[in-house]
Amino acid sequence: MEEVINKIFKQNKINEPWHELITNGLANKIYATKNYILRIPIDHEEAINDARTESVAAPIAHSHGIKSPELILYDNSCNLINKSYSIWERIQGVSLDQIDDKLSLENVWIELGIELGKLHISVEETYDPNEWLDSPDREYSKEQMIEMTKKNYYEKSDGIIKIINLLFNSGVFDYKRRFVHGDTHDGNIMCSGSYNYLALIDWGDAGWADPAIDFYMIPVEILHFVLKGYKDIANSIIDNNFYNRIILDKIWIYMEENKNHEEIIHMFNELENTIGKES
Repeated sequence: MEEVINKIFKQNKINEPWHELITNGLANKIYATKNYILRIPIDHEEAINDARTESVAAPIAHSHGIKSPELILYDNSCNLINKSYSIWERIQGVSLDQIDDKLSLENVWIELGIELGKLHISVEETYDPNEWLDSPDREYSKEQMIEMTKKNYYEKSDGIIKIINLLFNSGVFDYKRRFVHGDTHDGNIMCSGSYNYLALIDWGDAGWADPAIDFYMIPVEILHFVLKGYKDIANSIIDNNFYNRIILDKIWIYMEENKNHEEIIHMFNELENTIGKES
């Protein structure tokens, strides 16, 4: 593999020492020089599809002024290796998952909200002739949520089911699709050593979807900071059930994580107090 990496960098006139980056991501092998990142997807259909999606989505975001890495090259020729590869500008920073006190970085989370607002507002159309963009969506239904509630919480299920029925009103999923990142977890949010927001990376799940889906992985504790930045930019596109969908997502995540009944009710009350009343 070392010989192949050397050939890729040489062919693309990158004459810098490189090393493999060890990350929490599972879809790519990543090799870094001082100024560039080489991403090679693993031998899995989903990883290859993500690389294709990213090759379309990231340049769209970058061209609209979203802080994201610049795509230098996407090579799908399979001349040097039997799969695609991509070369990117290297963002000189660290991802939030490597920072112990990440939840205290109020300015970073507000800036993330601003960037998501800019993304959802500014991208009005996309050029995607091969239909490589994704369509990120939820993996649960009202029926699944109620079934899991009855299974996991037994005699305490009534309170959670009441909340689910309240949030799942008839128009909850009536929304205008926007261009979204689709995978805004802390490993994809870059900041500087001085804890300033730098970029949103890894666009392999991006596409047209519910804008609220970009809040799916935002920790509950700092969600209000992200929404503060978001509303400053994108308040005009927040529909009547935007917050309901965010809260449903958090309830589902809490249930998947086997949080107890009291934790779910407390989380719902906290979110309703901080964001639900704005819906």
